[in-house]
Amino acid sequence: MTNFNKETTAKFLIFFTFLISFIFLSYLNFSFNNIIIKKNSHLLIKVKSGDSVGKTIRQLRENGYINSELRFKILAYLYDYNPIFKNGTYRVKKGDTEYSLLRKLINGKVIQEHITIIEGSTYSDIKQTLLNNSKIDSSEFDTKYEEIYISRLDYESLEGLCFPDTYKFAEGITYEAFISTCISKMNKILSTYWTERDFSLPYKTKYEMLIMASIIEKETSKSSEKPLVASVFVNRLNKNMRLQADPTVIYGMKNFQGNITKKDLNAKNEYNTYKINGLPKTPICSPSESSIKAASKPSTSKYLYFVSNNKGEHIFSETYDEHLKAVNKYQK
Repeated sequence: MTNFNKETTAKFLIFFTFLISFIFLSYLNFSFNNIIIKKNSHLLIKVKSGDSVGKTIRQLRENGYINSELRFKILAYLYDYNPIFKNGTYRVKKGDTEYSLLRKLINGKVIQEHITIIEGSTYSDIKQTLLNNSKIDSSEFDTKYEEIYISRLDYESLEGLCFPDTYKFAEGITYEAFISTCISKMNKILSTYWTERDFSLPYKTKYEMLIMASIIEKETSKSSEKPLVASVFVNRLNKNMRLQADPTVIYGMKNFQGNITKKDLNAKNEYNTYKINGLPKTPICSPSESSIKAASKPSTSKYLYFVSNNKGEHIFSETYDEHLKAVNKYQK
């Protein structure tokens, strides 16, 4: 082959390569310029849990959001060699192109839902709140999950393990995933205060400290009082006195009607701290961080009793006689 032919062939190959590249880039460039919504409106796109990238792209094409599955797939794999579309709901606004939609899907720019777990909530309260929320996927929820989770954690129940907070999440999150997030946050906070605790406290485990925090949570909502309430219960434990905490009695009752009777105080169950020694077997609610902190570092006091003054605060006493006077003054 002459040099002329070689040069001609090389030039042709270069031209052909350039032409193919130009056509290919023009083909991809359509996604950068193809505006999905041109009017002042928006649409919502949902990616369900378990849907593959291919299935999601096919649904986008079938619904008319994109023009070509192939082009969108090529862009997806060029953008990320292992693209994953996070499940949830995405908002597509005026001016969004196929490419900007792709970036939202790969970067997980889902619409954030939120739900608040209230301080002092029981697991039963939390469970009902989650099951009633249409944004949380409870379709595969089974009580066997609770049993499996409990056995894995080696606890009596899930009571008290969900940290009360406001949680942001993507629509479609499963019940199990949401609870796991709550439990992880509680464990992180509890572990921090367990490490920083007063080592003279009569707790054998951080779970016992959590149980104490749950009782404190139910006894008072005032953060300033919590260390004093904690000191009362710790002093009682150190003196082998029963805690005699009304909230534990209420927790152990099946149908609390708003008043505790002598019959309730004499009832024998695993949560009646008027009848059992030490702490109950599980927490009685999900305590706030301030209650956990109080349980980890109570005030130093000689108080053994306290009673409500019916004004949102408590009167603390060192002796039973002092306590009786406070009861007679504020409760009778």
